[in-house]
Amino acid sequence: MNSIEYIFVFTSAEEYPKVAVDMAVQLAEAAEKPVCFISYADRKIPLQPDEIEAKLAEWASELSPKVTKGAESYLLPSLSEFHDFMTASEASTIVFQLSEHKGFNKVRTFLKITRDLRIPYIFVKPYFDKITLDKVLVPVTFLVEDNEKGPFAANLGRFFGSELLLMPAKDFGHKARITTDKITTLLDKYELKHSEIAADGDSFKVELEAVRRADELGAGMVIASASRSYGLDDIIFGPKELGFINECSVPVMLLNPRADLYVLCG
Repeated sequence: MNSIEYIFVFTSAEEYPKVAVDMAVQLAEAAEKPVCFISYADRKIPLQPDEIEAKLAEWASELSPKVTKGAESYLLPSLSEFHDFMTASEASTIVFQLSEHKGFNKVRTFLKITRDLRIPYIFVKPYFDKITLDKVLVPVTFLVEDNEKGPFAANLGRFFGSELLLMPAKDFGHKARITTDKITTLLDKYELKHSEIAADGDSFKVELEAVRRADELGAGMVIASASRSYGLDDIIFGPKELGFINECSVPVMLLNPRADLYVLCG
C-alpha cells in the first residue's frame, strides 16, 4: 500500500459493516484521510479468499466517491501479519465491527493483535444507533498513562466539536485528580467545551462504570486504556477491556500504554 495514513475498517466480508463505516467515514473526513477495508483469510469464514477480496473491493468502490480521500481494500493472508501490516501502512486508526458470526467475533483475538499498536483502535457493534460524537466520556484513573487520553480527547473536541465529559476515579489518593487537572489544562488551551462527572467507582472500576453510564450521560463514545500487562486472572478470565467491549452500548476507543514514554511500575 502507499505510505498514507488510513482509517481502517476491520471486518469479515459476510455482512456490510455499516456502523464501522459510519465511524470510519466521520474520522476520515475530519482528518482528511482515506478509508480502507481490511480482513483476513480464515477457515471459519465460509468464503474463499478471492471471494472476500472481491467483496472488500466492491465495498471500497462504492464508498470511494462518498469520501474526500477515497477508499481502498486489502486482504491479509493471515492474522499473524496484522501488526507488521498496520505498522508498514502507517495506519491512523482502526475500527473493529464485531459480528455475530462464529469465528469473527473473537474479541480476545482482536485485543491480542492490537497489543503493540501505537494508534487508537475502536470497537463497535452492528446494532449501535447512528454514531454521534457530540459528547465523549473520558474516565481517568490513577495510572500515569491516562495522561494520553488528553490529546485524543482534545482532537475529538477540535475536529468534531465534542463536549468532553471527564470522569476522575473516586480514589483516596490524588493521582487521578492530578491527571484530570492536566487534561483540563490542555482542553482549556484549545478552548474546548468540557465538564466533569462524579464517579462512584475507584480507578479499578471507573472505566467500566463509564461504559455502563454512557447512555445515561448522552455520550457517544468512551475513551479507555488497555491493560498494561496480562496477569494470570486476565489470561483466564479476560482483561478489563474485554468487559468494556462486551458491555458497551456505544463505541469504545482503546489506547495502549506507551512503555517508551512511561516507566510502567507501581
